[in-house]
This record gives sequence, structure tokens and C-alpha cells, in this order.
Amino acid sequence: MRVQAAAAVGAYVQRERDRLVSREPLVRRDRPGAVKVMRTASRRLRSVWHALEQSGTPVPPATAPAAGTPAGAASGAAPGARPGGLPEEFTWLNEHLGRVRHFDETAHRIAAHAPMAGRPARWTLLRLEESRGPARRELLAALDGPRYRSLVAELDARADAPVPQGAAGGFGDWFCAAWPALAEDFAAAAAIADPEVRADELHEVRKAAKPVLDTGRSVARAYPGLLRNPLRVLGALHDALGEHQDSTVCRRTVAPWADGAPDTEVREALRELTQREHAVVAAVEARLAVLHRELAGLSPGR
Repeated sequence: MRVQAAAAVGAYVQRERDRLVSREPLVRRDRPGAVKVMRTASRRLRSVWHALEQSGTPVPPATAPAAGTPAGAASGAAPGARPGGLPEEFTWLNEHLGRVRHFDETAHRIAAHAPMAGRPARWTLLRLEESRGPARRELLAALDGPRYRSLVAELDARADAPVPQGAAGGFGDWFCAAWPALAEDFAAAAAIADPEVRADELHEVRKAAKPVLDTGRSVARAYPGLLRNPLRVLGALHDALGEHQDSTVCRRTVAPWADGAPDTEVREALRELTQREHAVVAAVEARLAVLHRELAGLSPGR
């Protein structure tokens, strides 16, 4: 029996809610990978809630307010929380998580590069911590604040409530409609001659692909024939452009540090790391033509 779209979206939301709240204690303990998982869950929830709000079908509040109840009180909003709906709140949370996640990914790439072993890695990671430390303290302050507590309370109430069938029913159509524009934007970005501008525009394509991918995955069980192959192609594109962006961020972060390195050993290691990240980007870009042919040649539903 085919799963209804509303049931598929509801199960997806509950799964991502559980992933988000379960990683919060690990983020506080600075466990490797915890920020990335929590940010991914937050991004997916933002994508789905934005699509629900744009569906044209009213999404009911988490609880019905009693007469005279101030706006926001029915959903458990804490003092100091900002109105604007769940998508805006997830965007706020993603910004805090994203800043730490980029530093964590750069640290991983530094540690994984063999020529950086020893003093070069220690010096570079200490330099990186000068920026990561404040970003992490800001993240922890956000997690301790009323705005985050209000977000979780609202998410809990809404995740356990039924998703309107009318709101979820158009997700498949929305996914199909977004496909041609995404293929065109990808082709335009990949054709840019300037490598730095091209990197920025490919990142914009990835940002545009994320909500399409997230929303498609949320209803994949309801439309397996319609979405299976498109989700496979879009997932491959998302992963490739993610590697491209992570490599670009690492290179742009560490390359300026070479001139201020304490000695030749550290300077040369930083330059080798920069060259390696250039090679990673080149390898990804060599695959872009194939990815575009798959994206442009595959219509959702075929």
C-alpha cells in the first residue's frame, strides 16, 4: 500500500526532530561530527516547514490558544523568542551551527593532510581555534537561550501533530517544478571562467538544491516511482558540490596564513595543503559535466 504524503512527511519530521535534539548534548560536549548532524537535521526541518507554509494549505498551530492568550504563548514560546515561524527560527539556528561546522571541517582537512603532521598542524589548528572558539561560545549561548528552548518546544508540538494531507500532497509537484531551473542555474555556474566566482556560484546552486532535495526526500516513500532516480542524481550533485565548498573554504582559510607562518616547515606545509585543496576542487569540477547531463537529462517521474 502506498504511503500517503502526509504520513511520509510526518515520519520524516519526527525523525529529523529526534536527530536534532539527540545531538544537542553531544554538541555541548564538542563531540566530533555532532554539529554537522545537528545542522543537517535543522536544515531539513527548515526546508520541510518552508514548503508546508508555501503549499497554500493552512498548517494549524501546535495548540489552539485560549481566549485572551498572547500571540506565541500557545506554542510554548519563551520570553525573548522572536516571532516569524519555524523556518526563520531554523535559519537562525543554522547560522550558529554553520559557523562552527565550517571550522570543524577545515580542522578535519588540516589533520587529514599528511604533510601537516606535527608542528604545522599544531600551529595551524591553534590559529583556527582563534576563530572557532568564539563561534562555539556563541553557539552554546544560543542553545542555552530562550529562543532555542522556544524553538524546540514548538517543534515538539508540531512534529507530533498530523501533517495536513493537502499541504504535503503538492510536494512531489513542487519538486518536479523546481528541477528545470536548478539544471539551468547549475549549467550557468559551471560555465563561469573565473574560478573564485565559479566557486561562489556553485555554492549558490548547492544552497538552492538543498530544499529541493530535503523536500523530495520527505515524500520519497509516497512517490517512489516519481522521485527515486531524481533524488539519486540530486543527492550526488549535492555531495559533490559539498566537497567543492568544503575544500574551497579550507583553502581560503589557510592560504593567507602562509605568509605569517613561523618558519619554513609550517609555510611549506600550508602551501602544500593549499595545492591539495586546489586539486580536490579540480577533481570535483571534472565531474560537473557528467552530473549536469544526468540532471538535465532526467525528468522527475521517468
